[in-house]
Amino acid sequence: MLNRKTPPEREYIEEVPYIKPKGTKLDNGLSLYYLEGGTEDFVKVEFVLFAGSFCQEKPLVSFATANLLRSGSLNHNRQQINELLDYYSAHLQVEAMKDFVSVSIFVLNKYLEPAIKLLADIIFRPTFPEDEMLNFLKNQKQLHLVNQKKVQHLARTYFTELVYGEQHPYGYRLKPEDFDKPSRDDLALFHKRWYYPANAFCIVSGRVPENIELLVSKYFKEGVIQDDGIPQPPQYPMLSSGSRKVFLEVPGAVQSAIRVGKQLFNRTHPAYHRLKITNALFGGYFGSRLMQNIRQEKGYTYGVFSNIISLKRSGFFFISTQVGADVRKSALEEIYREIRELRNRPATESEMESLRNYLGGSFLRSFDGPVAQSERFRELLIFGLDYSHFDDYLKTLKTITPEAIMETAADYLNEDGMMEVVAGK
Repeated sequence: MLNRKTPPEREYIEEVPYIKPKGTKLDNGLSLYYLEGGTEDFVKVEFVLFAGSFCQEKPLVSFATANLLRSGSLNHNRQQINELLDYYSAHLQVEAMKDFVSVSIFVLNKYLEPAIKLLADIIFRPTFPEDEMLNFLKNQKQLHLVNQKKVQHLARTYFTELVYGEQHPYGYRLKPEDFDKPSRDDLALFHKRWYYPANAFCIVSGRVPENIELLVSKYFKEGVIQDDGIPQPPQYPMLSSGSRKVFLEVPGAVQSAIRVGKQLFNRTHPAYHRLKITNALFGGYFGSRLMQNIRQEKGYTYGVFSNIISLKRSGFFFISTQVGADVRKSALEEIYREIRELRNRPATESEMESLRNYLGGSFLRSFDGPVAQSERFRELLIFGLDYSHFDDYLKTLKTITPEAIMETAADYLNEDGMMEVVAGK
């Protein structure tokens, strides 16, 4: 009989059952990958283009281009596109990021071919109707003005500006007047320059049919490299290191939003895995030291966390929380105290066990099913890595010591070069 008083033995994750992708390159330069798996009769088709805001020369052009793809094409207007998506029971998803744009469709297998045909039409043949563009930018401007009154939004946008500089794409902070600048010609030119197969890759995941290569080749066959070759994004200087602090007073605010952090590196760096694990102990999950101190012991906030953001050309570390205006100074003192403690106080056996259990479990969950695995595989493609990257993470998680965590904190998470933004009162 099952003895519920005796917990099951813990087993450390030795390996992950990867669904290794198959792939090919089409004549027009598009890299196609597919991950077969799952029991549900549906697929996800994701098209990733290196056409993020880093490539634009005018604010909002990349974001508007991506989000207006479904507003109309040469063959369909917005209403027809939406009706076809409903008819196919398909879900279209668009992500416009700093380094790339992702356009995905989730659809049942029986509608896969017409859905791929529609997806190609949306991506390669948009018309960007003037009225749709003006409406979109007007709505986004209103949302921006509302966000300007939110302390958390202000702290986040001013923080990246401190880290990268006000002219750098990673740090540029949108102004209300920026929403009046893009024209339809700007969007059309940006699309022509960056939306072509050789500047992209496609991942198909789920119950992938045998004829997937033929389908993608048939409908994604256009879009050859332009005569002037593959375009290169503009070059931007990074800000030099050095601590900078900003206090933004927000009249009427009852809380203060805090952001503290610094520019570091992305997931291609040799110390990335150690830094990721060190950050988790510090503030990366509910059992972290920041959470234990500032939420559970002091009661200053409902939540405080830290994270490592990996961008294609850089990366940064940050701590984020919202506290009552009356305790913001005390909260900041505790944040810096925990930073010092991270490099001076070794993790206990209990802390290490909780850390390994949490990170191992969350890592394994992130590979649950073909769609989840396709998202992890996307990370590898964006950064030019292979599956040894994930294997190395598991090895590091298994072998890292409290001393190695303190050394990592001393090397990368010390106060030198920390940026600080407080928005509120």
